[in-house]
Parts: sequence; C-alpha cells; structure tokens
Amino acid sequence: MAVTWTFRCSVWVMLSGFVTAYAANYCWASDVSWMIKTAICIFAGWCGLSTIVALHISTLRCSESHTLATLLIQYLMNQIPSLMASSVYSGIKKVWQRPMEEQEKFLMKLLARDAKTEYGMTHGFSDIKSLQEFREKHPLTKYEHYRDYFTRLADGEKNVCVAATLERFGTSSGTTGKGKLIPMVRPTEFTKVSMAITSKLSSVSPVQKMYSLYCKPVVKMTKSGVRIAPVMFVPEGKIMSLLVSATQNTPPSGFQISTDFEATYVQTLFALTDKNIGQINAPFASQVYRGLKMLEDEQEMFLEDLTLGRVNPKIQLDEGIRRSLDAALTADPARADELRREFSKGFVGIVGRIWPHLSHVAGIDVSGFMKKLDARYTKGTRLHSPAYSCTEGFIGVNAWVDKTPQQYTLLPNEMVVEFIPEHLSAEETPLTLLMDEVEVGKRYEIAITSISGFYRYRLGDVVEVVDFIERCPVVAVMYRTGELLNLRSEKINVLVVNKAIQESLEGWDGATLVEWACAESPLMHDDKNDGEYDMYYLLFVELESEKEIRLSADQMSMFDKSLRKQHEFYEQYRKVGTICEARVVVLRPGSFNKLQEHIIATSTASYNQFKMPKKLRTKAMLDLMLECAVVENT
Repeated sequence: MAVTWTFRCSVWVMLSGFVTAYAANYCWASDVSWMIKTAICIFAGWCGLSTIVALHISTLRCSESHTLATLLIQYLMNQIPSLMASSVYSGIKKVWQRPMEEQEKFLMKLLARDAKTEYGMTHGFSDIKSLQEFREKHPLTKYEHYRDYFTRLADGEKNVCVAATLERFGTSSGTTGKGKLIPMVRPTEFTKVSMAITSKLSSVSPVQKMYSLYCKPVVKMTKSGVRIAPVMFVPEGKIMSLLVSATQNTPPSGFQISTDFEATYVQTLFALTDKNIGQINAPFASQVYRGLKMLEDEQEMFLEDLTLGRVNPKIQLDEGIRRSLDAALTADPARADELRREFSKGFVGIVGRIWPHLSHVAGIDVSGFMKKLDARYTKGTRLHSPAYSCTEGFIGVNAWVDKTPQQYTLLPNEMVVEFIPEHLSAEETPLTLLMDEVEVGKRYEIAITSISGFYRYRLGDVVEVVDFIERCPVVAVMYRTGELLNLRSEKINVLVVNKAIQESLEGWDGATLVEWACAESPLMHDDKNDGEYDMYYLLFVELESEKEIRLSADQMSMFDKSLRKQHEFYEQYRKVGTICEARVVVLRPGSFNKLQEHIIATSTASYNQFKMPKKLRTKAMLDLMLECAVVENT
C-alpha cells in the first residue's frame, strides 16, 4: 500500500511535537546561559510552527505527487492569500462603494506618471486636473493612435509614452484583425484581488494540484532586447520550474511543448494520474472542451500509457522532453482499470467521476463552450470564468461561481472605464458615460484608460450592465464590434447570428453544432473590377450527427428565415432584394481545427489566447473554409 501524505504528516506531527515539547522543557528547566536558552526557544518555536503546519496538512485533501518541497511551497502559496482574503475583499468592497472617487484618483496618478513623456506633453497631461477635463481634452482612440509610440518604445527609445518599468511586450491574438504590440506593466491590485475572490469562492485544498492546459507560445524579442510574448506565458527557469512542480500535476517539461495536440495530450495524461486534482484551468473554456474531447477520442491510448508508465510513441515530442516526462510518469495499472470502468459508463459527467474532489473548472467563455461542457463532460461540476481581461489590461473580476451568463465587477482603482451607448458606437466621437451614469439592461461599447499606456481607448467590446455591486457596475460581455456582419449598414452582431443558428438546428435532423463562422460575400471577390455580384452572408457550420449530414435547400433556408425574423434592418434589405438569401456551407469534421492552425501560422495568435473568429476577415480564411465544404453549397 502506498504511503500517503496524510500518513507522513501524522508522523511528522508526532516527531515534531515531541521535539518541541522536549526543547521547551529543556529551555525552562536548564541553567544554561541566556544566549543558549534564546536559541533553544527559537528552535522550539519553529518546531511548534512546523507541528501546526503538519497537523493542518494532515487534515487536507492532498495530491500524492508532491515532494516535501513542493508540498510546502504550494501550501504557503495558497494559505497566505486565503488568510488575507477577508481583508482584501473588504478593501475592494470599499472601492466598489466609491467608484467615481477611485476612478479620479487612479487617473490622476496615471497622468502624473506619464506627464513628462512625449505623449504626456503632447496631450497636456500636466494641465489636466479632473476626470471631466481629461474627457474634454483627450480624444477617444483606437490602436493606430498608439502604434508608432509603442513601436518606438519597443525599439528602446526612452521617454516616449509609458513612464513605468515594462515586464515585457504582449501581443494580441490577431484572430479578429492585425495583431498589436502592447506594453505590459504589472497591475497593482488585480492579482491580489483576484486571488482573494477565488479563495472565497473555491473549496480547493491548498495542497491539491491542478490540471492546466497550456501550449508554449513563440517568444520573440524587441530590438532593445525586451521579450515579446502573449499574456499567458510560462517562462523557463529554476524558480518557475519549482512553482510549476508545486501547483501542477504535469512536470515543468510538459509546459515547454509548443504544439497544441501534444501539449494537451501530455497535460491530460498527467492529470489522470491524480485522483485528487482540485481544479481545471485554461485561458479559455474551449481549450478545456478540446482536452476532454481528446480524452474521449483517445481513451485507449491514455489507458495504455497509464498502464505502462510512459508517453505514447505516437505523440511527437522532443527527445529531452520525452525522457523527462517518462521519468516522471509511474505505471499505475490500478488507476487505468478504475478509469476504464468510468469510461465504459459514458462521458456525460465524466469529470466529476474521475476527479471526485474537483472544486471547479476555470476558463473564459467566448463561444458558448461552457454550455457544451455542462451538457456533457462537466455535468454537475461548477464552471467559473474568473476574470474579464485582455492583453490591454485587466478589466473586472467574477465574484460569483454559479451565475449565468458569467458576470464581472469592474475594478475602479485599476482602470478608468467609459461607456459608449450601443446605438452611438458607429460614431467617431460619441458621447461617453461614466460608472455612475449607466443603467442596468443597457448595452455599451467600452473605452479604457489603463496602466499599459492606453488613454480613452476603444477596446471594441460591447457589454451589458446586468447589476451593481455596491455602486459599481457588473457587466456581461456580449460581442465585439469588429465581428459585426455589415453588408448594407445593417450591423448584425454574433448574438443574433448564434440565435438564428440555434433555431435552425432544431430542424437539422438532430445535428449538434461543433463550431460556426460567417463571411460576407464581397470577400470572395478580391478584384475590385469584378463587376456586379450578389451580396449575401455565408454561414460555415461544422456539425456532429450519428448519421451523414446532408441538408436540403429548405433546411438551409431556415437560417436566413430566422435571421430575417430577428433583425429588422436585415429583413428590410432582404425584402427589397439588396441582400440575397444567406447561404449555409456544411463543413467536414475537423475543418475548424484546420482554420485554427492556419490563423496561428499566419498571425500573432498563440494556442493559449486563440479565440475562434466568428467573422472571417481574409480571403485565405474564406477559401480554406470553402475547400472544407461537404458539398459545394455556394
């Protein structure tokens, strides 16, 4: 029988307790010098503390893959924020009670920081004395406003625009347009607040490891030698390796794999070895879904590797990484048999059955993958999107686990947020509202002022105010303005398109949706002198069904009919014939995986920040999807 950490810690308690008692008694009863007594008392104190820690750990759910060093590191990493959680949460509640005062205070510090930079002097930061004056004097901006400043900053030029020490430069995903180079400054409060809220919501033991999904991104350097990498980045090094070993069930070498399939396979394999996994983490819920779908599709390979204690030769890995992983993976036929029994019962709710002590699954949901997860793999397990963030900065935290849709409370002391009413978002210089002027149930495009050097920057996200916590808005993210479908100024957002797809699915012979994307027909005609051509939308859908999918003309027309029913302007253009009927293109299985690989290969996107675009923006993307069609529907 394997020796558990509960048993080891119980022995530790007894030995440490005995040494503590003996040292304390010796200190009390002996006639040695005060210096020796002091040393013995300090030693007794440390032994006493050690006894308390060991006693506490012995009562906790613990991952058995820990070494003593990683056990203590993870315990301290989680226990300290847990002890501070009440105080930190109390502090952020006070911030939420006075959001406008905090916004003003944050802005004044930021303007003072950058006042002597070229950008600050150009925009008169030294003369601005209030948030209202700032809004009057500084224009609303988009990324092109900053591109030259940030390029010069990356090239090593001093005093350009951000008067703060940069951790590195980040890159936006580039999945909805050209990638952006973004200065990254460590947020002052976000990490502490996020950890405190997670600690309040989570039931994870401080010594349970996690199953994280991560693929090593391509890392570049600026001319001045500063690292360029996505937000989600695990650097190499001894300290980081120790931290990874302390918190993750996958060895550090598993986080140096740069291909998505192989990284996902390895991290899932090592997660299967630990029945005591506490949480599943990924940047996006779609990655969790892919990992669990891989587990279902490749279950025999996973079981074989667990039985033999090695990573399957079919998985293409660097030989050094493979040797490291094989050395860390112990053969466990009993665990393989246990998993085989659970797999045989089906994969609905599989997560809770193979990891019975899991607290929650964490990941940002941008394409409805939490609903897919809940319907199948994670049924009965809590799903949580911890933060609303992007490369440009951290915008809000999710103070709830079970609310749907995922909701985020803004952080007034981390970022100035302005709200552009949805109906004004097409304007170049629209009116903006502040936190105390928005209304529940209304939608707004947001503009941010952040520590990364963005001032009144139109992020492109449209949010809905769903509630207030104290006096601070709580928002749900609805869609991005860059993904609006717009042939004749009708501006159809992805929520409308998705609803039309869901209605169409009801008549599509029991097919379930894997993924979708749309394109506008002018994208097919890259020659501007191509003459007259029809204007219509192309809907690309990848479907799953127990039988071969062949949609009739009537079934395909369901999407157009639903779109007409839901969108007034689209219906008007369809009536007069300036927009033709939308066309549905059914794709072969795996088509969107091919699109993902294409986008990552041709943009600044990485696997960890990839979001499937709902609007295809290049002819290359469109041509790829057309090549993947089951039949020629266009």
